[in-house]
Amino acid sequence: MSNDNSNLLYTRKRPSFASEVKDVFQNFPHYSLEYIKSIFPIKDWIGRYNLTWFTGDLIAGLTVGAVIIPQAMGFATIIGIPVEYGLYSSFVGMLIYCIFATAKDMTIGPTAVMSLILAQNIPKILEDYSGTIKYSKTEVATCICLFSGVFSLVIGFLRLGWVFNYIPGPVISGYITASVITISIGQLPNLFGITGVETRTNPPYRVLIDFFAAIGRTKIDAAIGLVSLAFLYAVKIGCSYGGKRFPKYKKFLFFTSILRYIVCILVTTLIAWLLLKDKKEKAFQIRVVKTVPRGLKHIKVPPLETELVGSRYYILVNPSQEIIAIGITNVIGCFLGSVTATGSFSRSALKSKTGVRTPFAGVFSALFVLLALYVLTPAFYYIPQAALAAIIIQAVLVLLVSPSYIKMLYQVQIWDLAVFAVAIIVSMVNTLDNGILASWGFAILIILIRIGRPHVDALGQLVLTTFGGKDNPKHAYVPLDHPSFTTVANPPDGIIIFRFKESITFPNATFIDDAIVDYVRLNTRRMYQMAVKKGDQPWNENYNLPRNEKLPELRAIIFDCSAVALIDSSGLQSLLDVKKSVNKHSARNVEYHFANILEEHVQNALLNAGFGVPETSPDQFSHKSGANIEIIEENNEKRIDEENNINHIPAVISVTSKKRFFHFTIEEAILAAQNP
Repeated sequence: MSNDNSNLLYTRKRPSFASEVKDVFQNFPHYSLEYIKSIFPIKDWIGRYNLTWFTGDLIAGLTVGAVIIPQAMGFATIIGIPVEYGLYSSFVGMLIYCIFATAKDMTIGPTAVMSLILAQNIPKILEDYSGTIKYSKTEVATCICLFSGVFSLVIGFLRLGWVFNYIPGPVISGYITASVITISIGQLPNLFGITGVETRTNPPYRVLIDFFAAIGRTKIDAAIGLVSLAFLYAVKIGCSYGGKRFPKYKKFLFFTSILRYIVCILVTTLIAWLLLKDKKEKAFQIRVVKTVPRGLKHIKVPPLETELVGSRYYILVNPSQEIIAIGITNVIGCFLGSVTATGSFSRSALKSKTGVRTPFAGVFSALFVLLALYVLTPAFYYIPQAALAAIIIQAVLVLLVSPSYIKMLYQVQIWDLAVFAVAIIVSMVNTLDNGILASWGFAILIILIRIGRPHVDALGQLVLTTFGGKDNPKHAYVPLDHPSFTTVANPPDGIIIFRFKESITFPNATFIDDAIVDYVRLNTRRMYQMAVKKGDQPWNENYNLPRNEKLPELRAIIFDCSAVALIDSSGLQSLLDVKKSVNKHSARNVEYHFANILEEHVQNALLNAGFGVPETSPDQFSHKSGANIEIIEENNEKRIDEENNINHIPAVISVTSKKRFFHFTIEEAILAAQNP
């Protein structure tokens, strides 16, 4: 039967490499100018700034500023550095970000997760250099800020943010969940006023054991901490319920909920002041923040020894379009005493809810923080550490994944749940660094196993009378062994249809080869013994396989390539090996048809391997004639391999060749195989 559609599926001629290089150099000035412009998105909207935008940004900026002041101070205590460094990070991040921002809701500043990473790694760095130069925690923190900024800029300017897409969602979720648990456990001693429990270098399980062992040393701080925590949750839950119950007051209750942090700090600070104002510092019964320098007192160049950071510290960069802004923020911020800043999920969500209009809202937040640094620092002296611990715990628990997310992981893919669990378990018994590395490594292993052992389904025909009616039914092609389909018919005799579930590449090439050949041997008649004389048969051939006369003789194999996006040299060699083994089993040149090829380079690779064009007539090696086919023996193995090896395939087959065995659909391939 002649094929009406006899041209190749793809005939477009690709431009030469030289022409592509020439095009790049010709357009380089234009591309460079557009790239530089894209770094400063502020130019696109600042000229249209108006009073309405100003009002929305002012409200959002002041609201976020009111929240970030107590949070930033708390995050600094996680790292183990003075609280003013957290405020410096907040000021710099929000001030600089608006120039480079493409997202109006994003808030750059100190975060709980980044603070925990610094808390776990700074002591290790100090230990490594304890015998040489003496560095303080703040010097190490600002140095890390500088290097993380430079690293972020390199990633951002080279547009390599896509690299972070290789970190799966369950890894990130498990990492954040482990961070939340670690931070919450680490704040328990501060919440109860217990000293002597190492929370920064010990793993969470060890901190929890030490905390319960020291529970007898609980001080009056526990009353302030627990009452503060209860107050924060009571206001949050009450305002949320009231907003649903009384929609008229929803906006008022929303801002009331936001102000709970400020109210908590003000009330507990007042209580601490009343208790401690007449006492000397050594006689304080409550642990407080103590002296906070007024203004920006730590402007200096950070230590620039590159060896200071070493290979212990794993920088985690926000994989978003904001990566350049994060880099510039950290590079500039390190000279102002800032620690590593990144995007905050919770504060960004808060900014969105308050009606922010442009990234300029960050400027108002920065000015609010700066005002606090110059005006409110005397009041910061009496802020209880227990109150900050309560604020930290309440702030980070918002990031805890919901049970519905865990249920979704279980229902969608059990291995995703395993990846999620590995991140948490390893982080609990070791460190966050090792937790995310173990989880990511486990996820990569699962992907490699899935790619390396894909399903190669043998397909059958499922009649769809709903679409074509009984007189002209349509067919769907589904796996023959799938339990959901009970009325699947086998393909026409002598034809096997295979569907690849993955691209054909070096990890799975051998597996696909074995799967196809094994299926052919079990489901088609073995003709090899009739076509080859006993004296020509190799000594290592397995003759125990039965020649079942009831099985059909194989005439054609159809490959459904709808899921094949790539085929490399190893994959191509595996198809050639399949061809050699199947032809030998069937004692004839079996036809190999390819349907649903969706990628041009896949078609071209198959053409270069000799697929898609007619070979010797299938009747040449008729078993009835008793003619010998070429077999694998030591004396002729080299010649056979040369004919079936991609290293000896002609380099180019013209794209104007007829596509004898390439088809748009499986139905077309079946018709072509039935009518050669």
